[in-house]
Amino acid sequence: MKWLTLNDIKDQLRIDRSYTDEDDVLKSYGESAEETVLNVLNRTYFDVIENYGAVPESIVNASKLLVDLSYQHRSPITVGNLSMVPYSLEFMLKPYMVLAGGTTEDVQTVTLGSDVKIEFTATLPDEMTLYDVDFTGKIINADKKEVDVDFAKADCIRVIPKNSYVVLVDTTHLGIGTLMLKLTVQIPDTDFASGYRKEIVNINPHIRIKG
Repeated sequence: MKWLTLNDIKDQLRIDRSYTDEDDVLKSYGESAEETVLNVLNRTYFDVIENYGAVPESIVNASKLLVDLSYQHRSPITVGNLSMVPYSLEFMLKPYMVLAGGTTEDVQTVTLGSDVKIEFTATLPDEMTLYDVDFTGKIINADKKEVDVDFAKADCIRVIPKNSYVVLVDTTHLGIGTLMLKLTVQIPDTDFASGYRKEIVNINPHIRIKG
């Protein structure tokens, strides 16, 4: 488990901490709950830590409630069964959700040192596309979280028929591992003094670099 502990779960379920017969089951529920929460948020664990410094209390509490639900129903909630997530939990998690991102690339493996094209798009409010906003991006090696490459909108190639952009990256700088794309998008919003608000879009381009 990434942020839950057995003691957290036992306290939530009002189980004596010295009772160990179901520890494996509780760990399984905890791991499923965390995975489900990250899926609902459209975030990775690394992204949560990078943005908030630690896992916010609302995310922790929502995870514990999911474990409680799994335990009571004796059926784990997994990413494949998100329909079981109650509305109240989604409401707790909503402040930490990010916009959905997409990619037109098929799953592929590329050799370290080669150049790779990453095509991406994103779903934005009010039927806007990435053409309508300014954005910056970061290509992250999800397996080596300290390794990334920055780029700006001006560095990307616009793909007009698909409402998408392409960025070219030298994989030498990223190393072996799975790639993730993180966009910081400036959304027009008159509620902000600057006239814009920042939104984070996480995109999985389905690309892995091999040696």
